[in-house]
Amino acid sequence: MKSHLPMHVNIRFRPLLIAAGLLFSPVIALAEDCPKDDLSPMCEDMRAQAVFEQTDHQLNVSYQQLIKKMSQPKDEYLDYPALKTRFVEAQRQWVRFRDKECNAWYLINQAGAQRNTDQMACLIQRTKDRTAQLNEWIIALP
Repeated sequence: MKSHLPMHVNIRFRPLLIAAGLLFSPVIALAEDCPKDDLSPMCEDMRAQAVFEQTDHQLNVSYQQLIKKMSQPKDEYLDYPALKTRFVEAQRQWVRFRDKECNAWYLINQAGAQRNTDQMACLIQRTKDRTAQLNEWIIALP
């Protein structure tokens, strides 16, 4: 199910691809079909996509835990509904920022054979960083 479109095009369809990936996991299955010593761009891209999907899944798990913690009524110390509204908007902004930043990595490397892998490395690292930030929120939030 590997697309022949450049990765920067695929990012626009990321929510649909993630949902399909969770249902069928074809990228992970195809990535497992590549021998470990196969360094072809196609196999490297599939392995990177599989790692990104796993990393994105972890981000979504942490995000859902945090949103659940924020889903409380306002109390005398914290306005949970306002916090949740602001945080959801901040997360949406972060996703847009991450995708645009990593698309810029693609453009920097667009002439290279590793451009998709480099873009995916950006997505993976930014997503891991954000997951760590969300986990800090989970610990800090009463």
